[in-house]
Amino acid sequence: MNFNRLLFRLYCFLWSFERANFYRDLADALKRKVGIRDFFERQASNARLLRNTTSLRVYQAMSKRLASGQGSSLSDLMRGIAPASDQLLMRAVDDAGARKVEALNVSADAVEFQLRTLKTVRFELMVPLIAIPLVGALCGTTSTIVVGIAKESPPEIWHGYNGLVRWLAETINAYALVIGIATVAAVAVFMNMLPRWIGSGRLRVESWPGFSLYRDYNAAVVLTSMSMMIRSGKTLREALEAMRASASPWLRWHLARIVRSIEDNPTDYIAAFGRGLMPPTVRARLASLLDSSSSFGEALVMLGTSEIATLENRVSVSAKTVNWSLTGFFLSIAVVLSLGTMTIASALSEEASPTRMLQRSTQH
Repeated sequence: MNFNRLLFRLYCFLWSFERANFYRDLADALKRKVGIRDFFERQASNARLLRNTTSLRVYQAMSKRLASGQGSSLSDLMRGIAPASDQLLMRAVDDAGARKVEALNVSADAVEFQLRTLKTVRFELMVPLIAIPLVGALCGTTSTIVVGIAKESPPEIWHGYNGLVRWLAETINAYALVIGIATVAAVAVFMNMLPRWIGSGRLRVESWPGFSLYRDYNAAVVLTSMSMMIRSGKTLREALEAMRASASPWLRWHLARIVRSIEDNPTDYIAAFGRGLMPPTVRARLASLLDSSSSFGEALVMLGTSEIATLENRVSVSAKTVNWSLTGFFLSIAVVLSLGTMTIASALSEEASPTRMLQRSTQH
């Protein structure tokens, strides 16, 4: 039983990368007045014809849920099958009334945006995941060489830059295991605190690499989801409250700060959305759109739909910053050690020259 449940979760995970197409197909079916039960039967039949086991299992599960009466709404039907982040979108579709087709297409746009930004983040973070172990191995090899040279060379060459290189090499050699464990532990702690750490201290580091990436991605998701809900008929306050219900502690805290700011000053929306969640560039673009919009909600919808490229670019910049920050730190150590091997070799060559040997013999 547990194995079957685990296998079904795997099917749902794999299917989640195709769910935007599902939402568009469902919108098309509703537009053509096709019943949802007939739609699922056709989708399952097509998946069987195409030998797509993943989609077949998912559609069979949806059909079974619908037949048992557990899928009275689209959000109930998709719960536990689509990612939890889609619940907000599906509830907006449920509330869209006669505009369900449009709401489903907008949901598909929002999902495609999330998938593209996640792909960007994964690609940028994959570079340090591959590069850091390779650079670490290079540092370890170079450090071993430097330490070996230090044992058999005169002390005269170990001053200035060479002295720094020797200290760095000996430190890496002595504490390599500790450094590796500390690095892994630091990453684990950082990942754990991202969705949980709140307060004034968090606001001060939101622009740092890593923290800014998390903020920018979540800000983009919030904007696309809110624009979707506002277009389906929800008010700004209702959209904010709906998002708070299923948000992480960090996002729930930010959304609560926005709500409180609106309550204190109901007309200053830019100030409310400028309290830490929205990056400055996105907030500035939102202010510009507000100048030509009839309401803040309209500007928000425009930013979350037609201005998708602005949000994607911001997430991409943050991901690249994290990439270069992580890779650059370890790469700089490798460069210091590599240059050190050359300066050490030069110093050894100088010490072994006949002129230098004559000077030492004269001094003795």
